[in-house]
Amino acid sequence: MKKKLVGLLAVLLSFAMIAAACGDDDSDSSSDASSSEASSSEASSSEASSSEASASETAADPVAEGLARAQAVVDSFSEPPDQITVTESINSVVPEGKTVAWLACEVTCAAFNPAFEAATAALNWNLEIINISSFDANSSILTALDLGADFIAITGTPPATFADELELMVDQGVGMYSCFDTTLPSDLEGLMTNCSGNDNVYAAGSVHANNVIVRSGGTAKVLMVNIPDFAVLVSQREGAKAAFEENCPNCTFEELAVSLDQLLTGEVPGAIISAFQADPELDWLMVAFDGMLYGILDALEGAGLDERISVSLTDHDAASLQECVDGRIEFGTVNPVLYTAWLMVDGMVRTSVGQDIPGNGHVTPPIPLFLTQTPESCQALLDTPEADWKGPATMEAQFSALWGRG
Repeated sequence: MKKKLVGLLAVLLSFAMIAAACGDDDSDSSSDASSSEASSSEASSSEASSSEASASETAADPVAEGLARAQAVVDSFSEPPDQITVTESINSVVPEGKTVAWLACEVTCAAFNPAFEAATAALNWNLEIINISSFDANSSILTALDLGADFIAITGTPPATFADELELMVDQGVGMYSCFDTTLPSDLEGLMTNCSGNDNVYAAGSVHANNVIVRSGGTAKVLMVNIPDFAVLVSQREGAKAAFEENCPNCTFEELAVSLDQLLTGEVPGAIISAFQADPELDWLMVAFDGMLYGILDALEGAGLDERISVSLTDHDAASLQECVDGRIEFGTVNPVLYTAWLMVDGMVRTSVGQDIPGNGHVTPPIPLFLTQTPESCQALLDTPEADWKGPATMEAQFSALWGRG
């Protein structure tokens, strides 16, 4: 556009010069020609400035720029990764006969069991599965020590809730291997890993929010139902909030904070319905994790809100994948809990041979993550033996090869 305007200005100046040369020589004519030339030049300059300003405003459209950034994020997480995020091989023979105690919480932790069973079996290690309450692992840690555990694993539970027991573990030379919390191994003696910690879950919240932005065309009015008693879910909320602030000026984002007790007693669907009825502008529900979804979709339908509200969630399970296939939820992020079990065992393997755990206790690099964008992608996961995304398809072989068990 700018080149065309410059060309137009040159043509106008040429016409003015020709007119001056062909006219009579009196001063009035010269004055008129000069006046005409100046007027034409000023008009063209004004037109050029106006057009340039308009083009600049278009280029700086915050809605379009935000959508473009969100789309770039979504594109990079739309296909499942095929490689594990650990590459360092074990440098000596892994001892056999070790005992792992897995403290399985009451919410969704049973999903980890098959992976702990497979990973320990690959090493000829023993596994003890101990069921716990998320914020009451204390006596279970003592039980694990009584069983002779060499390593103890837990997810989602802040180490501050079992500080005394962790000190006892340290005294006995037993480490805690964790995922899905925000405490860094470097900050707490005895905590050996924290895979899928603050940075990972913050990123998951951001990826989720960016897909909401893209799917809504940058107009979503979002309610996130969450349990902020879990520090890791606070990180997920903050990741989502930051994405909306950066990439969606026309979106709104708010949190419906509920408690674990409300979840376990079935009160969450009613709280969500009340929130949507109180604010008719809300049109999107983000669910913090799969265990919170149960009962919500039926409640939305029963309240006549299912046509108004789009639903998405972080961390699919088999039930939510089926809801995706049936078109009742828009999409989900797939969080490979089976992979994280193998990753915790990988940390134990490295400890058993006196080798450092990479990524500062698997805090980095991030665990694999991707988005289910279509019912077909959800069905493909349901058709796997796990009815879920376990992680990279050959992850067991890749870990075993690192351990010298390939």
